[in-house]
Parts: sequence; structure tokens; C-alpha cells
Amino acid sequence: MKKIFYLLIALAMTSVTFAQKATDNFAGKYKTDDGSTVIITKTSNGFVGIDDMKKVVLKDIKFDGKEWKGTTYNPKKDMTASCEILLEGNKLKIVAHKAFLSKTVYWDMIK
Repeated sequence: MKKIFYLLIALAMTSVTFAQKATDNFAGKYKTDDGSTVIITKTSNGFVGIDDMKKVVLKDIKFDGKEWKGTTYNPKKDMTASCEILLEGNKLKIVAHKAFLSKTVYWDMIK
């Protein structure tokens, strides 16, 4: 019983460690999972990401009080989806949602 209690405490502390903040700044240059580059900039309306082909692949990224949310666009599939974004060290975790399906991708920050 004690092991389960300690496990629950450890899990709770881990989730606090990965909490998102309104002050998160993920502006910068990222390499996507398919090898292209996306430049994310901060605007007055939130964050915007533009790829190598000058297409907007992330837009309206805003903090809603709990997490970063917005819209992502996949130009190869010509598909738009809602998304959540989480900054994890030098990686950007993007979880896209379309209907009842979701896909998670990680982009690496380029220094």
C-alpha cells in the first residue's frame, strides 16, 4: 500500500514539473520530424510558425489559462487541425486533433 502511495505522489510531482506557463516562450527555429525548418515568432495575437516554403503551419497559438492551444496546418496533406503545444526542454511537443484522432510530433530546436 505504501508503494502505491509513493508512486501516486511521484506522478503528481512529475505532472507539476511539466506544467505549462503563460510566460513560456517557444519562439525560435525548429527542425520538424520530416526534416524541414519552421521559424516560430511571437506576434500580438500569439505565436505563428512559418515553414521553408513560406506557409503558415502554426497560427493563433495562445495560452488559455492551462495550456497553449491553436491551429496547425500540414501542407503535404492539405489538412488543418486544432493543436496543443508543450515546450519540453529543447523540444516542442505538438499534439494535433482532428475529430476523434490525434497525432503527436516533436520538433527539435535549432540553436
